[in-house]
Amino acid sequence: MKNSNRIVTVIALLLTSILWSCDENSNSSPDNSTPILKEGIWIISNFNEDGQDQTNYFSGYSFDFQEAGVVKATSGTSIVSGTWGIRKDSGKTKLDLNFGNVPKFEELNEDWEIMTQNSTKIDLKDVSGGDGDISYLTFEKN
Repeated sequence: MKNSNRIVTVIALLLTSILWSCDENSNSSPDNSTPILKEGIWIISNFNEDGQDQTNYFSGYSFDFQEAGVVKATSGTSIVSGTWGIRKDSGKTKLDLNFGNVPKFEELNEDWEIMTQNSTKIDLKDVSGGDGDISYLTFEKN
């Protein structure tokens, strides 16, 4: 009886230590609390998909990252709405973008790894899960 109590105690201690060691930063839920994107209007200064410069797709568009995960791209009277969120994934900070099936904008629908950021520029990278191609995206404050 004493041996079975010891085994149960050891298992309980092991499970407790495993649960306590879980990393809170591995949370994959979006966190829109990052203020940098919400401060001002942004433009795409670089979009390179699989080695091809496609920055001109977004020429003239201004991006407004709003509260509640809404992003609006505006060029004149044209407005394209999408969603955005910031999250941690395997220790990397990611920017999730989704503009649905809007032509050209659907190319931005990725979970972009934030490479560098400051108050006026954010450099992003996406590695394709299928073929390993790399895309780069840069937002700069307008």
